Amino acid sequence: MREAGRPVPFRRRVPFRQFVLKVHSRCNLACTYCYVYEGPDQSWRERPARVAEETVRRTAERIAQHVTTHGLRSIRVDLHGGEPLLLGPAALISHARAVRDALPGDCAVAVSVQTNGTLLTADAVRRFSAAGVTVGLSLDGGSARLNHRRVDHAGRSSWPAVRRAAGLLAGAPAAYGGILCTIDVETDPAEVYRSLIALEPTTLDFLLPYGNWS
Repeated sequence: MREAGRPVPFRRRVPFRQFVLKVHSRCNLACTYCYVYEGPDQSWRERPARVAEETVRRTAERIAQHVTTHGLRSIRVDLHGGEPLLLGPAALISHARAVRDALPGDCAVAVSVQTNGTLLTADAVRRFSAAGVTVGLSLDGGSARLNHRRVDHAGRSSWPAVRRAAGLLAGAPAAYGGILCTIDVETDPAEVYRSLIALEPTTLDFLLPYGNWS
């Protein structure tokens, strides 16, 4: 190939292998750094609170088309929010099933629910585990002090409920999708890391705060 009189370097196509589906657009927390609900753009208030089943079905079909086009043998689907557990386990498992049913039989899909953990129950963990759906926790560290920015709409700490959720998942490692931690640049990284490891996550990932370039 040539472009403007000079050779164009070969570009290898890299297909998507991970899909993030926002299934609920509301949250039961009011984290002080949240760029969605605490930011200047409040247009989320005008949007539906939950995804329509038809939207999930059409999304599953489009994912299946992509998988077929690129001959993929495995993909990952993350059910996100807002707080996806506001839908309840049954609806989330139904969404996972819709994607799996649409895919070719030779493509494996790992489905995860990414949650703040406050609504997780032992029954939900059992149901997710039976359905082959893992649960990932979003938090800022493994202590109340490190999670002081993650409060509910009344300003109360989410930590007691999250600590309980981490304990439930540690007792069911097959359902534990790990921890996603938003980095607070004002905290001691060693303290954050040690506190998170104490929660026995199967995996640990870190995310910079939105718009932070330091």
